[in-house]
Amino acid sequence: MSRPAEIEYKLYRAKQHYDELNREQLNWWESEPGHLVPAPESTPEQPLYIFDTKEPVPARFGLIAGDCLQNLRSVLDYLVWQLVIANGEKPGRWNAFPVCQTSDGYAGAIRNDRLKGVAPEAQEIIKELQPAFLPKGKNPRAIHVLDELTNENKHRAPLLTTPVSTFKPDDPLPFRHVELEITRMRNGQLIPGERIVAFIAFKHPIVHRLEVMAVLDALFLDVAEDTLPLFDRFF
Repeated sequence: MSRPAEIEYKLYRAKQHYDELNREQLNWWESEPGHLVPAPESTPEQPLYIFDTKEPVPARFGLIAGDCLQNLRSVLDYLVWQLVIANGEKPGRWNAFPVCQTSDGYAGAIRNDRLKGVAPEAQEIIKELQPAFLPKGKNPRAIHVLDELTNENKHRAPLLTTPVSTFKPDDPLPFRHVELEITRMRNGQLIPGERIVAFIAFKHPIVHRLEVMAVLDALFLDVAEDTLPLFDRFF
């Protein structure tokens, strides 16, 4: 059997929001929404810059990102529902994919029947994916970030995006970014020349200084390429 279509539909919908946000951000940058200015603490020996926007970063960036994350998180809940069906059991409103930071939290999720009807082997895989049980040294943040940002967007407030506060011309940024050809000052004027990086970041403590598309890239990889294939043999 192949992976249930319901899971693929939800993953596809998340990808549509991802593509929409990517287009929106590129269009915004192309509109020349601001310019670089030296930060107050900048010195000739150690230049620092601020991206000074003409107006606030569009709120729709965070709204679209929230829709993307919501669908991506739902993929995991859909997965549990389909695992119950594949095991010959009947799923119910109690079923959901738990994301637990502590062993006590996971024990509580089991008591609340989050995985009721899921095959024991599949339950063991889900347990191994929990931040609470990851081996020492293995990065637990992907599934945790997905769960926290989704809860923020769903229950509390829309996600916000903001330009990064300050950055250096040679800042190593291991994620997607936008480069602007304004880096040097002469007589108080910006002179085109070397390229400098500017990017839009989530305004959220969990993903501080991480660019929006980079966060979505990492979470897509975690769900679509690392997590879902672990369960394909159960369908």
